[in-house]
Amino acid sequence: MHRRGLTWLGCGFLVSLLVLVGCSGTMATPEPVTLIFAHSNDPSGSYELWAQQFHDLHPHITLELTTDGSAPGVDVLMATPFELAGLLDAGAILDLSTFIEQSEALDRAEFYPAALDIFRNQGRQWALPFGVDMMVLYFNRDLFDQVGAPYPTVGWTWSDFLARATEVTQPGADVFGYAMQYEGEAAIYEPLMLIYQRGGGIFDSLDAPTRVTFDEPLNIEAMEFYAGLVHTHHVAPTAEEAQRLGRPYPWRGVFDGRFGMWTLMFSERGGELWEFPWQISWGVVPMPKDAAAGTLALADGLFISAGTDHPAEAWLWIEFLSEQTPPFAIPARISLASSAEFERRVGTDVAEVARAAIADAILVNPQLLQFEAELGALAQAFDQIRSGEAPPEIALVAAQEWADR
Repeated sequence: MHRRGLTWLGCGFLVSLLVLVGCSGTMATPEPVTLIFAHSNDPSGSYELWAQQFHDLHPHITLELTTDGSAPGVDVLMATPFELAGLLDAGAILDLSTFIEQSEALDRAEFYPAALDIFRNQGRQWALPFGVDMMVLYFNRDLFDQVGAPYPTVGWTWSDFLARATEVTQPGADVFGYAMQYEGEAAIYEPLMLIYQRGGGIFDSLDAPTRVTFDEPLNIEAMEFYAGLVHTHHVAPTAEEAQRLGRPYPWRGVFDGRFGMWTLMFSERGGELWEFPWQISWGVVPMPKDAAAGTLALADGLFISAGTDHPAEAWLWIEFLSEQTPPFAIPARISLASSAEFERRVGTDVAEVARAAIADAILVNPQLLQFEAELGALAQAFDQIRSGEAPPEIALVAAQEWADR
């Protein structure tokens, strides 16, 4: 894709929005326009429905849908903040700041500030946030009912979490209060959330990081609590026990009813995006808090391609989409997240959890990717802490020393 000039933001922009009037004073029929929209995978079929509804409102505009963001001719694309830098370097997207300023139907205050800001760069707005997804904590109601333990609730703490996990755990029956993560990105996100909930942090700044701070005292305290879930309280399985519970871990144990609680993204509730839905009675709550509340979150944004021949129509489509409730994520528009429609779609209890959790969301900053090697050392430290190979202080100090070398 190539960068196009921005001269259309003057009268050309208005001409694209208004129906041209001929010399006779009659209204000319708008020229047909086809927009190609690249979006994430959607088993719900929502985008097909919205494309038809949009076409009904604007009969001269037809949407073609694809899940391939690199497909030729894409006019509008959905992407994450992690793709923003690459799109900017390639000159592949348009600055939406002027669109937003001139829009009568859209106000920045309608969006969760963190979701909007994550798509800003050099003082310009490059995408409208659409959906926010975040880590939340699910629980098996059946296991809680078996032992008469109260369900987790919004606003609960680390102490509450440990008490619930202890009540549900039955080691002799291979039933554990919590499914500690041992693999993949979740094995990094899980301990990171505890660090920030404790009041610690692994960077000097999340907004403009310049160095890592792995060995801060509060980080060590958080990881001592984390290690204790396995090696002191044994409410989570050891690595060897996790292997015995079957593959894929921990989802085999979730299906088999062997875990009282587990962390997962909000969008995956009930196994909606899994091959098989969960056959258990489940509930969901925000992550427990300690000194602070916090959970890691990701966002999807709506971008206009710099190669589009129809920027005004592309903006109309983005405005329309921003007024819809995402199929699986939490709406980035505050009014949508607060709406009865969102409650109808996900359930009243789940909507309440979503609103509570998003207020404490920590959106992952793409600038953190510049510390990829250092984060690799931190991931190794987390592995050592989980396995008991090294106590938290030793593991985190070693990771810091490696990063500082």
